Amino acid sequence: MAEGDVQEEKGQDKSKPGIKVTDRRHFTPDGQRRGGARPAADPGPEFTRQPLDEPEGVDFTMLINAMAQPALLYLGEIPHPETGQPALDLEGARIQIDMLDLLRVKCRGNLTPQEQQLLESVLYQLRMRYVARSGKAG
Repeated sequence: MAEGDVQEEKGQDKSKPGIKVTDRRHFTPDGQRRGGARPAADPGPEFTRQPLDEPEGVDFTMLINAMAQPALLYLGEIPHPETGQPALDLEGARIQIDMLDLLRVKCRGNLTPQEQQLLESVLYQLRMRYVARSGKAG
């Protein structure tokens, strides 16, 4: 018999502590919910979702706008601040769009519906402008 077996053997020392088994299944063999079992979707009283404190004076909209502005600059949609002339840099625009998309992926499930809609809308608009500009350049 293996060392971890629970069955009593002849001559076994009863002063040694035995193994305690606790049945934590949520349902009985008949399919009825056991008393005290919480539904899987109910995290219980020990868990409360609290919003993270955002720094004062900035919000997610400002972050999205700050990340979208260089993409617009690279797409020639806004003039370059030094020259005053629009300039086309498709590689720079693609990198900025990809960074916004990475932000979308990494923030999934942590944004308000308005923030999610804003991010998806900005990404869509930038991608459409990128496609239009890359078609003219090629």
